Amino acid sequence: MPEVDQQRVEALGPAERILQALLTHSDHMVHNRPGAVLQDNRTTIGAKWIPVTWKEENGQQVVYKLEQQKTWRGKTRVTKTRIGTLDTASNQITERGRVVGRYQKPGLFQEQATHLYRQIAEVYKMDNEFVARWASWAYPQEHRDLKVALAAFMLVQERKGDPVVEQGEVLFYDEDYRDIGEAMCLLRRKDGKDINPKLLLRVGELLRLPEVAEINRELGFGISARNAPMGRYPKAVMKYLRHRERNPRMLTGLVNSGFRRTIMKLAQQVGYKPESELFFKTLRWKQKQSVDGRRTIAMGMEVDAAEDWSALTEAEICQKIVAEKPNYKRVVGLLPKKIGLTRAIMAACIEAGSVSNSDLIILAPTLEELGLLNVQSVKDRFDLALAKAEDQRAANVAKRMKKQENVEALEQAADTALQKELETATRDLRVYVCVDKSGSMQHSITTAKRYLTQFLQGFPLERTHVCVFDGRARPITIRHPSAKGVDAAFRGYHAGGFTNYGTGPRLLAQNNPVQKDEDCIILFVGDQEQGPTFTRDIQAAGLNPVAFGMLHVGAKQCWSGRANDVVERTATELGIPCFSIDEGMFDDPYAVSRTLRRLIEATPVGQRPAGARQRKGLVEQILETELLKKPVWA
Repeated sequence: MPEVDQQRVEALGPAERILQALLTHSDHMVHNRPGAVLQDNRTTIGAKWIPVTWKEENGQQVVYKLEQQKTWRGKTRVTKTRIGTLDTASNQITERGRVVGRYQKPGLFQEQATHLYRQIAEVYKMDNEFVARWASWAYPQEHRDLKVALAAFMLVQERKGDPVVEQGEVLFYDEDYRDIGEAMCLLRRKDGKDINPKLLLRVGELLRLPEVAEINRELGFGISARNAPMGRYPKAVMKYLRHRERNPRMLTGLVNSGFRRTIMKLAQQVGYKPESELFFKTLRWKQKQSVDGRRTIAMGMEVDAAEDWSALTEAEICQKIVAEKPNYKRVVGLLPKKIGLTRAIMAACIEAGSVSNSDLIILAPTLEELGLLNVQSVKDRFDLALAKAEDQRAANVAKRMKKQENVEALEQAADTALQKELETATRDLRVYVCVDKSGSMQHSITTAKRYLTQFLQGFPLERTHVCVFDGRARPITIRHPSAKGVDAAFRGYHAGGFTNYGTGPRLLAQNNPVQKDEDCIILFVGDQEQGPTFTRDIQAAGLNPVAFGMLHVGAKQCWSGRANDVVERTATELGIPCFSIDEGMFDDPYAVSRTLRRLIEATPVGQRPAGARQRKGLVEQILETELLKKPVWA
């Protein structure tokens, strides 16, 4: 991390550090396909993950980077670019004698996982209770990586209800924040946002990661140099498995949902001893005697064979799907290769409710290819899924569609999802967006416009005002709240002129003043290549913004080596936060809406007239969250 950024991070309080973790885009902590980790100083963690494949060539394993590119016909194809040869002993990828990266098997991306865990640890060192409330707040949220990291941390942190003794007498018992970690692992939610078996297994994998174990040792959570501190994790897994064994329908449901092998791994990791043979029978887990002969349950027991659809016809498979309503992933796993996923089978899955709303959006190209979007009942179900879209994945899926009407429907769903995400967060908030088009942006203006089309339509048009600026500012009119509307508004603008960041806010404040019951946030998009701050311009415009947002595109430093950070320095002089929007966010359809919502929620709330509606900031939401409690049975 650059020195100037490191100094800013070290100056943050616990609340601001939480926001830093929420708002700074982070790559996925887990990748379920092979990849390579390359050094990249532009990212927060100094590294990036890319998808790769390899093949044997002249006795060497040659690694290729996989990239999606559009053809001149508008279709998407995957291209392969050689990056080097793989040394299987060290997992290093080398090219012409130089190490270019590390081969990453499917699983935890250790640099990202360690970075996220370290951020939690830094907040904990300043405020233990804040992290406990942060974990309780995060539990019902959709950010799975954050939930896993917080659950892992709460299970091992040192506040575990120890007695406080004075002169041999117990005065009181300390807070037991490990209970919150247990609660996160054991509580169930009907909306599917709880920690499922796969995520529970990931909690243990994260704690066993050597870099994470070292952080825990630094904080005094464990003293063993050989074994990773696991805290209450084994106990939580034992409770999880015992409760499901005692409720056979729950265990059967997990098996039918495709978690059979995950449950087996959990049991092996903690040495779980079932109460009866039924546990092994439900999992179809044939037992073998251990070397020391200690096992007594299910020895020699025959288990049912795995379900097999290879002898079924297409019609029989459809009947089975409609009658049993299996999970879609389970259907795909059981389909015979000779039959495959046919039009009839896909229709049966939709009729049976085996396909979720998010699955329907992801499967849109398949539905189109099979002609099912021409079937009214399927089209109605698909339209309902689009109406309930929760992220911008639909925009990515649209790129693989052939019919223009389907492309537009998916793009509209992505726009609507973003607007719903920001509707509540932007209440009583006026947003100014200032886009730098000066000469220094000649290589970045196209990128800036592409990013703007991915998020700007999410803000309410009546309270969102946009301009481009160089030496002077010009207003931009967005005529329709969609990506196409944003794209049309910025068409024809090219880089040129010198830079004056103060001109944008002055123009917007003059044309669209902030009302007395509103807060104001200013979002900047540019390379910040300007010398002095523009604090006086903000003050002269009569603005009192509660925060800046900065989407930095282009070089981080100018030719002289000075950091390009005029927006951050101006925010410091004004005494307001400046939240960074990482470019990497736009590579992740899940991250765009979530990060923007958090950015808006994180802005402080200004003074309001008596009786006016009060926006609630993110920190206030976290502080007001009640601490999670374990279920009664635990």
